[in-house]
Order: sequence, then C-alpha cells, then structure tokens
Amino acid sequence: MATYRVIQIVEGLPAFEKPLEEIWAEFVRDGAMKVLTPLQYITDAQRRWYQGVCLPGLVKHDENGETRYWWDTEVKKRCNGLALLKKEIIFLPDGSPVTRLTTKGVGKKNMTLFIEEILSKRVELGWEVDAPDPELRSSK
Repeated sequence: MATYRVIQIVEGLPAFEKPLEEIWAEFVRDGAMKVLTPLQYITDAQRRWYQGVCLPGLVKHDENGETRYWWDTEVKKRCNGLALLKKEIIFLPDGSPVTRLTTKGVGKKNMTLFIEEILSKRVELGWEVDAPDPELRSSK
C-alpha cells in the first residue's frame, strides 16, 4: 500500500503530494486505504523500519544462519524490549497460550527508545543494521 503525505489543509480538507484522483484510482485498484495521523504515521514507519530493515539486515549478515524469529527474540531481549514493548498472547496450533513481545500498539516514545537501544547495541555488538531516518528517531 502506497503512502501519501498531506502537504497542507485547505478549507478543512487534506491536500496530498499526489492528485487525489490518482490516489483514488490506486484505492479502487488495490482496494485498501488507511488514514493515519502524523503520530500514527511515525510509529507505523518505526515498526516498518524494525520489521523491514533491522531484522532482515541482521539475518542477512548473520554468519551462523540464525532465523528472523531468532533475531526478533534476541533484539527484544538485548534492547530492553520487556520494558518498552507490549505483551501479546498468541495461541499455538495445539491451543496452548504463549506470551510474546510485540511492537503493535507501542507509542512513539517507547518505539523511539527501542530504536535508540538497537542502534546503541549495533555499535556495541557490531550489528550491521542501517539507521532509520532521523525523523523516526526524534522523540518530539
């Protein structure tokens, strides 16, 4: 799903960086639209950085061949995930519940702290992870 930033508000309505007709055509073709507040946009982008840049980067440069799931658990364990992230209960195929940490529903402040912790560990442990845009690291 494409993302379009609101560039201004005109008479109470958003004006996008792309003509609304083109956005609407994509909506009709793809069948999905999600409207985010500026805060939701930042936290969504932070989660996408973690899932789409951080974890794949760690898996790609792992000499031991560890999986994405292993790295997800390792990062959350080493980067203060217990204090910064939310707990989620999932059910295994046999019906037994398991609690895991998730970035879903985590606010900008804690996601920013989590990202900063990852970047700190990146330097300390030599993780090959590209840093996100400065906008995703700002707690303002």
